[in-house]
Amino acid sequence: LFAVGDISVFVRCSLSESSAIITTLKQELQSLLSQKVDLEKAIQLIRDEHTTLQLTCSHLEDKLRKTQDENRELVDRLMRYKSKDAEKMNEENDKFLKKRYAKIQRELEEAAKDSSRNVSLDTYAPDIPYSEKSAVPTKPSYVFDAHEGEVSAVKWSPVDRIVATGGADRKVKLWDTSKNAAESRGVLVGSNAGVLSVNFDSTGSFILGASNDFATRVWGVSDQRLKHTLTGHCGKVLAAKFLGEPTKVVTGSHDRTLKIWDLRSRSCVDTKFAGSCCNDVVISDSSGTTIISGHYDKKIRFWDTRTNQNLSEILVQGKVTSLDLDRDGKTLLCCVRDDTLRLVDLRANQIISTFVAEGFKVGCDWSRAVFSQEGEFVAAGSSDGGVYVWNTATCQLHTVLRQHSSAVISVSWHPFANYIASVDRSKKAVVWTD
Repeated sequence: LFAVGDISVFVRCSLSESSAIITTLKQELQSLLSQKVDLEKAIQLIRDEHTTLQLTCSHLEDKLRKTQDENRELVDRLMRYKSKDAEKMNEENDKFLKKRYAKIQRELEEAAKDSSRNVSLDTYAPDIPYSEKSAVPTKPSYVFDAHEGEVSAVKWSPVDRIVATGGADRKVKLWDTSKNAAESRGVLVGSNAGVLSVNFDSTGSFILGASNDFATRVWGVSDQRLKHTLTGHCGKVLAAKFLGEPTKVVTGSHDRTLKIWDLRSRSCVDTKFAGSCCNDVVISDSSGTTIISGHYDKKIRFWDTRTNQNLSEILVQGKVTSLDLDRDGKTLLCCVRDDTLRLVDLRANQIISTFVAEGFKVGCDWSRAVFSQEGEFVAAGSSDGGVYVWNTATCQLHTVLRQHSSAVISVSWHPFANYIASVDRSKKAVVWTD
């Protein structure tokens, strides 16, 4: 009887434990079923989102294809417009040169008929009086507000009495000084920042403007239209010159490079790495094979455009702010931030003269100094508002022109007429005559 009772108790315990296990398993099953339902809902949500994303992706791909097609069409249209502009520029240049050559030929024929008339430089520069060698213009004939703010650049046209100025107001302006006043001949727009340098081509048909917006622009002088915008520098462009012909340009930038541009293809064809900010450039030969650049690291560098070589260097005593060549291209004038001007004999690559004066202070890193027509004098603006003129033979100060009330940044001496143009920080421009 005792054994039977024990078995009965054991069975009841086993049944109780089994019931508890079954209950636990049922609860776990119910939890798993609930999780399954949640997972199925999550999977369905993900599927719905995936479908939505696929539709969105397909829509965006269609939009991208349309945008790419539109972009290709716009690029093709732009290239066609550029090609037309380039053709028109070449036609205008050819017309100008033909007219000028015909005019020169007529004047030469007239001069040959009159035996008493001597053919002088005036034949090649009509209506521009050729100055005497010893003359220095000292009379401020025209004083006017050239820009709305600082005037950074000034340059005479090589063929007439037009002077160009560039300013912090992002404009290049043309002024006619052939009459009794400086009359505006046009405003060239397109720059997005101040203009630091202006230069004409040899025919006076086109003008360059180097800007703080990292770009250089080319305008036509006659129609005053923007022809080219040269972008590629990653720093402000401080200097730009035509490279021997109106179809090539060299630029110097704060990004420590020089770039050569072909206006026919509207592209940069060469980049020269100077390793120092370039403040000015000049071309030492008519073919444009040798470039001379002045730099922040106190060096003047010589470059061969046919190779990537830096031909040579000259070290001066301060940052080089500007360069200018005399008429025969054998002597280089450089303006230096140690408040001196220096002459370099390019045949020997040696400094041969230094010009200093009490009170003369170079006002900025792009202050421009120039030769006179025959190279007998050099002139530069000073931070005291004076235009200092030295005699190159004696290295002595010849005179100081006083009219500006603020630092004179740039000076330009007319290549044929006896005129000097100077500009300052307080929007003034002065044309000096004798």
